[in-house]
Amino acid sequence: MEEINSKKTEAFLTAIKTLADEECKSIDEETDRLRVERLRALQKEAEDRYKSYTEYETARIKADCNSAVSECEERSRKELTDLRAELCKKVFDAAGEKINEYTKTDSYREKLVSSAKEIAEAFDGGDVELFLRKEDLVFSDDLKAIFKNGCVVTESDDIVYGGLRAADRKTHCLADDTLDTKLKEQKEWFLEHSGLSIEE
Repeated sequence: MEEINSKKTEAFLTAIKTLADEECKSIDEETDRLRVERLRALQKEAEDRYKSYTEYETARIKADCNSAVSECEERSRKELTDLRAELCKKVFDAAGEKINEYTKTDSYREKLVSSAKEIAEAFDGGDVELFLRKEDLVFSDDLKAIFKNGCVVTESDDIVYGGLRAADRKTHCLADDTLDTKLKEQKEWFLEHSGLSIEE
């Protein structure tokens, strides 16, 4: 059963990565096209407007154009930054919705139990405090039963999507198997590998 849950989680993460890669490719192509189009338009405007001026005027105008191009590039960079932030938000909002759907399934309950078993084994059944989101407190009794020395279950406001976090109250060791942390790690990976960083 653990293998099935692991495969489902892996398939889910693969789907997020695939969606992100497709969206990034589309954004990059559109960005390149817009940049080329804008630069061509600026160059043509500059050539048509200042063709008959003297060399001095041409030099001055080129300086003005360079400034305008820099401003345009800065505006474009800001627009691109905003567009990429919006894309990232859309991708991870959609992922959040999928996670919320997942947390309503029996597979999610089984994943919580499996996670608690792994933590109990890692902490060798120590004096453990489990942290759950409010919606998952209904699983408290199932999770407490896993720990041979018992455990305390505490509601955690900072767990939004689900999963659990645990602390061994004697050794102060921590374990984090929350969906929030997994999504955050995916977001960091996505930003690093998707080409959504803005380069100077």
